[in-house]
Amino acid sequence: IHGERLSDEFLRLRTGIAGIALQKFATYRIKAAAIIDEKRTKGKFKEFLNESNRGHVFRSFNNFDEAENWLLTNNNEK
Repeated sequence: IHGERLSDEFLRLRTGIAGIALQKFATYRIKAAAIIDEKRTKGKFKEFLNESNRGHVFRSFNNFDEAENWLLTNNNEK
């Protein structure tokens, strides 16, 4: 997912949109990655990304190659 496609509402955690999206990814076992400009990640949303980057469902990256490599790895960890 290109970061510019994510709405400002997605980036504001109080809207709940990011949480709902990540819950759907987890429920349907969809591995997803976003390339997000660090200028758009601050405060609670940055903390949210740091936490999600520890998991195996959704991660954020600085560039496409890193995101692609992670998506193509077969990590069956839960």
